Amino acid sequence: MAIRSIGLKVGILACGIAAVSLRGALGDANSMRRVPGARWLPDPRLARLFSLGQRSTCADAMWLNSIGDLSHDFGDAKRKHVWLDTVLGSITRLEPTFSSVYSWGATYLGMINNDKERAIALLEKGVAANPDDIKIAVELAMAYFEYKQDRAATVRVLEKVVKDPRCDAITMGFYDSLLVDARADFAALAQWAPWLDSPNEEVRDETELFQERVKKRIAFRAFNEFEAEHHRKAHSPDELRDPKLMAPEVFDLVLPALQIDLTGHPHFAHLDELERRSVLRKATAWTRRFRAETGRLPTMDELLKTVPVKRTPLPPATHLVIDERGVRIEVD
Repeated sequence: MAIRSIGLKVGILACGIAAVSLRGALGDANSMRRVPGARWLPDPRLARLFSLGQRSTCADAMWLNSIGDLSHDFGDAKRKHVWLDTVLGSITRLEPTFSSVYSWGATYLGMINNDKERAIALLEKGVAANPDDIKIAVELAMAYFEYKQDRAATVRVLEKVVKDPRCDAITMGFYDSLLVDARADFAALAQWAPWLDSPNEEVRDETELFQERVKKRIAFRAFNEFEAEHHRKAHSPDELRDPKLMAPEVFDLVLPALQIDLTGHPHFAHLDELERRSVLRKATAWTRRFRAETGRLPTMDELLKTVPVKRTPLPPATHLVIDERGVRIEVD
């Protein structure tokens, strides 16, 4: 009996070794014959039943098993359509918080498969199942904007996102531009107000910078519309004090930020100064990291290749200096 047991174990071990050794050869031999998407997948309505309580594990396994076939040509668009619906439906039913599936699936559907409606529907499903996931919400807003040119839907989604402390400045700036385009001038400026009271000085400075950028967008829009209507440039900011050009609530916020020179060109001196300060902060932070890593200060060429200092013109008769304190402007 003991001999038979030992023989059985040896046989199983031999089979295992043979399977491992042949795995690569058999896989290579059959890779061209296997039909993409032919692996068995349950009906999405039965996915939870077949998971036997291991929903997250099954969702991970199904995603890893299927992701490679996303880029494969099935030779039948309808079959791939059904297969993809089954994959996405099953996984999101098993694990509604699997955010990567919504993102990857929508990217494939919208950008590669050119099925924009299904991409939006998948992201809408993701947002409904994950109301606190601002990443999926931003992707849905961009899908509305890029695929349907639906600015109202984009603003509706972003209106909630920009109130979340985790929202990044780029998204908030994009939201601002939509509001300015929609002539919601006061709302575009007001959304930055809470950040102006931050205890963090750098946050306050960056907030002021972003708010001044909004003022510039509003002023430029008014400036261009004035020129189109009157067939001349405005001679002073006061000529833009017109409800047809901007919301009256922002007259006293926007117009002081604008200067118009004798040639009729608009300038924003305070914004330029804030831009310089922001770039210098970033240049100083980069310089300190560079010194900590290399043991020396960077050259000016190394700095200019990394930090966009040149985008912010320096005041007349000044130059940049790099020293142990960081990067700053000195008068010639």
